[in-house]
Amino acid sequence: MRRRRATAGLLALAVLTGCAGTPGAPAPASPAPATPADPVRIAVGPTGQTAVLAHVYAGRLREAGFDARVVETGTGRADYLAALERGDVDLVADYSGNLYLHLRGRAPVGSATPAPTGSAGPSPTPTPEDGGLAEDLSELLGLGEERADDDDVLSGVRDVLPEGLRALEPAPAENTVAVVVTRATAVEHELDDLEDLGPVCDELALGTDLDFAGRSYGPEGLEDAYECVPGRFVPFGDQEELVDALLGDRVQAAAVFTASPAIEDNALVVLADPLNNFVPQRVVPVGAEELPDAAVDVVDGVSAQIDTDDLVLMTRMTTARDPYTPEEAARYWLEGGDDT
Repeated sequence: MRRRRATAGLLALAVLTGCAGTPGAPAPASPAPATPADPVRIAVGPTGQTAVLAHVYAGRLREAGFDARVVETGTGRADYLAALERGDVDLVADYSGNLYLHLRGRAPVGSATPAPTGSAGPSPTPTPEDGGLAEDLSELLGLGEERADDDDVLSGVRDVLPEGLRALEPAPAENTVAVVVTRATAVEHELDDLEDLGPVCDELALGTDLDFAGRSYGPEGLEDAYECVPGRFVPFGDQEELVDALLGDRVQAAAVFTASPAIEDNALVVLADPLNNFVPQRVVPVGAEELPDAAVDVVDGVSAQIDTDDLVLMTRMTTARDPYTPEEAARYWLEGGDDT
């Protein structure tokens, strides 16, 4: 019964997601390691998305002949980074901006998806007393007034990782904060990016999470980068309520995460951020230096296939009313969306 339910549910998901992403493009055959190797242990990471990714990496590594296992080390960065340093695990997927901020002692941006323990929605995150996140990021990276882009952050991560750890190739996938509007609002005001939003910003109410006002990429960043001062900031403690308010025109723009299924489900328009106001958040695996090169090659190959639409699909599956486990979602992706 479980298998029949899973098959029907996954076929429905395939219809819902349409062209969103390329789940599980078959990987080229990889030779098995020439000699038996120690198990590759992969931590679940900070969110439901990284838990799915852990199982995706494990699946591909097993196909290549490795003994790969997913292990629980806690969802806090301090926990799984310590496990990496101790040698208890060999690999974890994280988000570049949050990882860099953590390593430099700054509070990360709230999670966009439930952690593997099932906590719902973004949780409030303390804001550093000495400034907001985007400002801190640029200052920590030594960029002065220039705002950090993906390459800056990834380079920063590589520079500050503890000894014995290394950042592997990042995935194209990202899950960063973005301002979205309905298609009707985009057409009415001719909006493609945040530069377009600036001149009409005072006519709109912007819905946000509870932390947005205290971060420099929030009111401060929008005004500084785009001369955007919304008529009102309206905070919400729940992403579903925020999206409902946007669809009901109680707010005309909303700050959400780019891997939220709500964007696709409601045909929302993501306004581009050409001046890099928001903290970049690319998926980046972090591994132990002792991880065999053959295993690194497999992980890099998998990462190259994972884009933001794949994160949307993984989020949809693991947060549905009848959710799939991270392992089931990973298996679906690995099999190319065909549950055979």
